[in-house]
Amino acid sequence: MKQLVDKEIVIVAGPSASGKSHLLQQLMTKKTNTFRDTIYRALNIDPQKPRSCIAIGALAKLKKKPEHSNKLKKEIIFIHFDTTSRRQNKKRKILLSIAKNCKNIKALTLHTDFETWRSRMKERVESNSEKIPLNNALGIYNLSKYIPFFAKRRYDLIYQNWDLLIKEIGLDAQLLLKNDEIPFKSKKWDLQ
Repeated sequence: MKQLVDKEIVIVAGPSASGKSHLLQQLMTKKTNTFRDTIYRALNIDPQKPRSCIAIGALAKLKKKPEHSNKLKKEIIFIHFDTTSRRQNKKRKILLSIAKNCKNIKALTLHTDFETWRSRMKERVESNSEKIPLNNALGIYNLSKYIPFFAKRRYDLIYQNWDLLIKEIGLDAQLLLKNDEIPFKSKKWDLQ
């Protein structure tokens, strides 16, 4: 990934329905935001530098969709990484490749407790099942309806696997955010 050689990379990671998109909206806002400023200080990010956000899956498709390359022209790139998405091995290889080439790499891991996550997944599935991606999160959620103990074990394993990956990456900085530390406004799912 030649485009990322001199870039500062911040991986924002967590399972589906953990609140990554909401967190990224707050981190990308240009409005006054004390929460964002706190995170930037903790990760030593300069709020004056131009920044953009891209999903890890979009990085895999740069040749097919070159318009995504524009996002890589900024100095700071936030990478949205769903730890429960499909094709994890491919996406992990992309992250390892990025880590070798970028100026520095940081991770912001969003940890959502199992019951909160399960409640959000239930809301997503029940309110708009056509838009639910087929990924590990859906499998874990479905298992939780019948065998919650095993579902929680699989959910915890997602975080354990992520911890192993970030150790392999060799981060310049990392921050673990618990979901209740984020000023979170409940998202109303469109029922139409």
